[in-house]
Amino acid sequence: MHQMAPLYVLLALASGLLLALIGSLLRGRGARLRGEPFERRSLLSADERCCHQRIQKAAGEGYAVFPRVSALALLQPLPRIGRRQRRLAQAHLREGWADLVICSAADAHPLATVRLVRAGEGRRERRMAARMRSAFAAAGMPVIELNLTELPTEERLRALVHEALAMTGVRLTVHPEPSLGRAEHNDDEETALLSELSAAMRDSEALSDR
Repeated sequence: MHQMAPLYVLLALASGLLLALIGSLLRGRGARLRGEPFERRSLLSADERCCHQRIQKAAGEGYAVFPRVSALALLQPLPRIGRRQRRLAQAHLREGWADLVICSAADAHPLATVRLVRAGEGRRERRMAARMRSAFAAAGMPVIELNLTELPTEERLRALVHEALAMTGVRLTVHPEPSLGRAEHNDDEETALLSELSAAMRDSEALSDR
């Protein structure tokens, strides 16, 4: 009898789990959406609308600016990679988006993206932004980063937009993403890289003026 006791215990546990599973399934089947409880929401906030209008003005005729575009609508994995890498790349893109996309007005071809930096962003948001910046840069799409509440002057914004459009199609070398344990060091490296890119763009602009 002592040898059979564990069997009864296992049967009792299995029965309990089965009943719990059946109950969960029944509750799931009973929870149905009633009607169509939806309403429209604003696509952009007031600050985002202001930025959208200023970017459109800075880009000028021949360009169209689209808000909130999924990364999967803008990028696709290279055809030469394997099936497993393709799935990983698609999963990588599925979570990301571009706040604003500057496109050719003639054919809506994406040329550059704009990231709006919001107050109080956490490490998760910054890391996602870094991944998307690397992905866009690898595809030849420059990323303009703007503080949503402190936009540059009209002249400076126009210069930033045209600098980015001038770099369209230039595929930048992207380094592998560091581990989570180096997140703080990663932020410093990203800041330094952006500073170097900005300096290089200013140098090229100065040379062209000569």
